[in-house]
Amino acid sequence: MIDQDRREIIEGIKDDYSAKRCTDVQQLLSTMANPIRFRLLCALRAMTFTVSELVEITDSNLPNVSQHLKMMWMAGYVDKTRQGKQVYYSLSDRQIIDILGVVEAMFPPHSYSDTAGCD
Repeated sequence: MIDQDRREIIEGIKDDYSAKRCTDVQQLLSTMANPIRFRLLCALRAMTFTVSELVEITDSNLPNVSQHLKMMWMAGYVDKTRQGKQVYYSLSDRQIIDILGVVEAMFPPHSYSDTAGCD
């Protein structure tokens, strides 16, 4: 039998981590787990970029980058702004910028000697 203090902690965890909340966290972490999307998010943490610039940054192709950007835009992680004929992408939320900073600090670039792209 579980004592009352442990029961309260268990109930608090169940209340704090609803299925919806856990699904939202899983969606963000899954987005970041893809190497190309992670590179796109990290690039957008630095500044806004056009799709063509993001293609160059990721060493990928236009249809692939466009598909990833569309998915992240639909999820609400990135914003897009049209300026003339160009569409610029940026991060939509300060919290995503903060999360990327934590992840980047855990895996600093100087600790990786390879120059291979994220595929």
